[in-house]
Amino acid sequence: MRNKRRWIEWGKDALIVLLTLSAAYLLSVTPLVRDSGVLDLLAPQESPGAGAAAGGAAAAMLPARLAITGAGGRCGIQYDEKRLEEQFPPLGALLGDALASAGRPQPLEEARWRRLLGGKGIYFDFLGDVPLSALERWLQGPEGGALDGSARRVLLCAGEGDQVILCWQEADGGQFFYSATALTQTLHLDPATESAVPNGAYFAFESPVLEDRLAPYTLVTEGGAEGACYAASLPLAGEAQKAAVLEALSFTGPNHAPVSGGEVYPDGGDRLVVYDNGTVAYRAAQGEKYPVGYSLAAGVDGARVLAERTLGALCGEARLYLMSAKATDNGLRVRFGYLLDGSAVYLGGEGWAAEFWVRDGYIVQFTLRFRSYAANGRQALLLPIDKAAAMLPDYTSERRELAVQYRDGGGTEVSPDWVAA
Repeated sequence: MRNKRRWIEWGKDALIVLLTLSAAYLLSVTPLVRDSGVLDLLAPQESPGAGAAAGGAAAAMLPARLAITGAGGRCGIQYDEKRLEEQFPPLGALLGDALASAGRPQPLEEARWRRLLGGKGIYFDFLGDVPLSALERWLQGPEGGALDGSARRVLLCAGEGDQVILCWQEADGGQFFYSATALTQTLHLDPATESAVPNGAYFAFESPVLEDRLAPYTLVTEGGAEGACYAASLPLAGEAQKAAVLEALSFTGPNHAPVSGGEVYPDGGDRLVVYDNGTVAYRAAQGEKYPVGYSLAAGVDGARVLAERTLGALCGEARLYLMSAKATDNGLRVRFGYLLDGSAVYLGGEGWAAEFWVRDGYIVQFTLRFRSYAANGRQALLLPIDKAAAMLPDYTSERRELAVQYRDGGGTEVSPDWVAA
């Protein structure tokens, strides 16, 4: 009889556990909780140290534009994040191998760069100025980082014989460089380019009509005369989201006080201010709360981890991209922006969504501008790029790059438009 009672009690306990787990699961899949971003923020996190390079790195390294040139012609992809996400992984792996095996950089004449763009190869446009060491870290892991400098445009292409070379345009000054790699055309480049389906993509310098009006490396793809509009909102309006961001930033104490336009959360001498307009600002006293490491790549990656953990979890259908990483007298300044379907969002008066300052291996200051975007079903009509270029005024000393951009001045909707940068 005693054993029978024991089995009954165990059965009751098991039933309670099962019901509890079922209730938790049903709560987690409700739209209120699932769409809030809180689950992402409260998921197990690594410390934002030098080894925390996984996770959101795929979002940070995804190019905004991609062009694959094979024997049959060129396939260009832009303003289509779904296709970029499908095409990039194997090509990104090749780029990582090329970066890891790259030899000593050599100067490259612009005329040869243009010839190489027209031949067999894979062209990556990351939109921002990305340190090559950080790009290698994201694609290969924390070891390496042999190449210095930053680049927006990178080309993996055929060299002499069976050789594959890595080319890029330096962010500061615009000079071109190349390095030999351990890749071969037969084993690596040919399989990656032979399946590309040409779609008529070309660069502005290849068009007699556009070469005098647009910056030479403006990528032109046919069609796509519509762009999605997005509803914009402040994700920190809810207390659950605010609490999750504080948790993600390791500000968990009960102490806080009102300040002009928001609330301040002290932690020793460190101060975190959460403003009512969706901006979060941090300034360190001792500078030891967010260790990232001493190399440029480690500093950029540590900033990326914090940005993805906070802004990236609450930005809706947008994603973050690295805009720039600059060494200054005050330390390393790293900026991230928002992208919507491969188009940059120019936020406020300065454009960026997050700014970090790194000194002596620690993040000592940052500003985060929280915005969330959701497609609202509206479409904006856009002229094809060649028609939009024809409407530009004549520039006698400078040719601009035309790009689709969203401008977010704090309203409730953003729509795309052509912008000459």
